[in-house]
Amino acid sequence: MNASDVSLRGKLSALFACIVPLCFLLSCNRVQHSPDEFTNMGEPVTGDVIFKHELSDPQGLNPYTTNDNSAKTLYTLIFDTMLEQNPITTEFEPLLCDTMPTVSDDHLRYVFRLKKNVRFSNGEPLTAADVIFSFKAIKNPLIIDASPLRNYFEDLDDVRQIDLHTVEFIMRKPYFMAMIQIGGVAIMNKRAADPKGYSDGYTVAETNDTNAVAKNTAIKQFADWFGGAEVKREPQYLIGSGPYVFEKWVTGERIILKRNKQNWNAASPSRTAYADAIVSVIITDRTSAISAMKTEDIDFFDNVPPMLYAEQVDTAKSNYIGKGKYEQSIYTYIGWNSRKPQFNDKRVRQAMAHLVNRDYMIQALMRGFAQPINGPVYRNRPEYDTTFQGYAYNPDRAKQLLAEAGWSDSNGDGVLDKTIGGQLVNMEFNMSFNAGNEIRENIAILFSGEAKKIGVKCNVQKLEWSVFLKQNSTHAFDSYIGAWVNENIPSDPYQLWHSSQAEKEGSNYVGFRNARADEIMTQNRTEFDVAKRDELMREFQRIVQVEAPYTFLWTPESLALYNKRLGNMKFYNVRPGWLMNTWFVPKRLQHLNVQ
Repeated sequence: MNASDVSLRGKLSALFACIVPLCFLLSCNRVQHSPDEFTNMGEPVTGDVIFKHELSDPQGLNPYTTNDNSAKTLYTLIFDTMLEQNPITTEFEPLLCDTMPTVSDDHLRYVFRLKKNVRFSNGEPLTAADVIFSFKAIKNPLIIDASPLRNYFEDLDDVRQIDLHTVEFIMRKPYFMAMIQIGGVAIMNKRAADPKGYSDGYTVAETNDTNAVAKNTAIKQFADWFGGAEVKREPQYLIGSGPYVFEKWVTGERIILKRNKQNWNAASPSRTAYADAIVSVIITDRTSAISAMKTEDIDFFDNVPPMLYAEQVDTAKSNYIGKGKYEQSIYTYIGWNSRKPQFNDKRVRQAMAHLVNRDYMIQALMRGFAQPINGPVYRNRPEYDTTFQGYAYNPDRAKQLLAEAGWSDSNGDGVLDKTIGGQLVNMEFNMSFNAGNEIRENIAILFSGEAKKIGVKCNVQKLEWSVFLKQNSTHAFDSYIGAWVNENIPSDPYQLWHSSQAEKEGSNYVGFRNARADEIMTQNRTEFDVAKRDELMREFQRIVQVEAPYTFLWTPESLALYNKRLGNMKFYNVRPGWLMNTWFVPKRLQHLNVQ
């Protein structure tokens, strides 16, 4: 290292200390490394800043009103849960609690005992009052954006404080996932998230009573407050007890988390924190993100498109860049809005599935870094249905199914049509996806080309992320390309598939409705016999396969690039696939200082 390198690093360190969190250092131009710098990383140490790529701004960082994966990777660093999933064993273990909860024989009562030394990042102790507040927020039926999370707690009857550090949860009926779901809720600081104390005016039990909700003004007052945009993204309201503190968000540029210097759990292998700050850098073009990796302006880039991963990064030339891959419980799919006249017949949806040349796409778009999937259950779960082989690419069968459903080219214009409600409707629709996602864009282009061959007009529609999410949640789409993350836990498809979740802004975007499927999903929730649950889930999958509301594509391997200066770089099969708070930078490779 020469004198100019030292000078550059010193200037960068001083600059960052002065302006973080007020400004993001846009171009670090870090010095090149020799290969031996990345050996013998030594023991973990604190210091420096880790820059992580983000494709777009998340919906928010409120763990109850935010429903996208990129947000969760950040808010899990800010907030703690009562239980945590061990990334290696996948078993659930106490985090905020002293022990695992006590469960009654009838599975209706769960008692959680909190540790007495837990403090939020603002210095306040975490108590039963904060836990009860958190569930009041989730259960408030007037907070629309919390409905995806709330559906897991629809049978939660009440939450009661036993003492300052003990909370009892009372269920109306058993739910096999109750302990995991309750234990997995991020606990917010009551005083920060409800500064006017609106939630003091109602109980969890009242949220289950329609009449009480209508009469109790506090329920509406809190919903109006908590559902607002500022409680999704303003740091003063989003106070947690996790290893990092939410510091600043500049839309379209970066989100800054700083190490929680009052971290009560700093000695924990899973909740320690080494980097002084974690900065999510928003780069909406993935090719530009690759360039940022090469110039060392970002340290970590996950969900790298396979083409870029395989062809644009030569680790022999860029010896400071490492490659990693890991399978996550994610599936990519095309969703068909059954509310639309083009897609309200399952034969049409099946036809669309036959137009997808999945094997070709896996090789051409995914470079083989994916496995085909044929249902909404994580393919490595025992309840996954292996008997169905999916809809084979078969344009002739697609055309036949469309004809059976009444679609033909009656006017000779080259586009199939059908008279619906006295009007001639073309088989024309939009297929939307989020801008910057090249794989989804290519899926749409390839599908559009196949569809055109048989008289189906598919318009490719690229949308900014927030617009894309809003369009889906309000059902204002024809078809879209999406992905869901299934946790590596027993299946409960209620949130995505039950007909009740097709209302308002529930996550059943495509409007799937099937009476037997509803029965299965409801029964599954109260069944504690694993073998019976597995069979119920296989029956459910067979219904979904026939109804074809989704065209299931694949489970991708998550591809990641990282700067080799990061120590403790490991990957897991538990979401999100890594523990960023445990990464560290050896002193000799540190560049920036945060005061």
